[in-house]
Amino acid sequence: MADFRFGVVAGCLSALTMGALLLTPQYALAQPHSHNHAEQHEHEHEHEHEHQHSDEEFSSPGTHVHGEAMLTVILEGNEAMVALQSAAYNIVGFEHAPKTSEQRQEVSAALDVLRQGNWFAINPQAGCEIAEADANTDLMAEVSSTHSDFYANISLVCQQPARLNEMSVNLFNLVPSVQKITVQWVINGQQGATELSLAKNTVSF
Repeated sequence: MADFRFGVVAGCLSALTMGALLLTPQYALAQPHSHNHAEQHEHEHEHEHEHQHSDEEFSSPGTHVHGEAMLTVILEGNEAMVALQSAAYNIVGFEHAPKTSEQRQEVSAALDVLRQGNWFAINPQAGCEIAEADANTDLMAEVSSTHSDFYANISLVCQQPARLNEMSVNLFNLVPSVQKITVQWVINGQQGATELSLAKNTVSF
């Protein structure tokens, strides 16, 4: 499958808790502060910077770091959820609203690939199949932000959930800019966390 950046052709958790853990876009609640007023005092500028930083930290659901992504895996009963969050720069090479037709095609192709769910694989013994998939990005938000992300939420139904014990992630091959993925998981009553890379792209549960 083509690289996103060049492939423009294309105990137990309750259900409520499970839904709350899904990674969804958290658009900035405040517009970027304006610095066009020459008459503003220095302490007012300092206050603006501090306030803006606080808003960004509050609105971000995860760490926004270039080269890194976050993956959450949850299994409850026979239903599993795989949620990915990555800085937009990792996926398409920019974090501003697409300005050209080529950039719009790159964003569209990236969303299609994320939505298909072919960037990860669960051990076949679990018999998991994708039931629903969605992908979106802050790049298409009306509210401007200096930190834009891509998100993917994949729902699966597993025939043998007790046998779900391994997942491999090939996002590193699709997007070389992603160098590390932090994985957090809750599987069959157990939870844990690990880090994946191109050299170690499989997590065992």
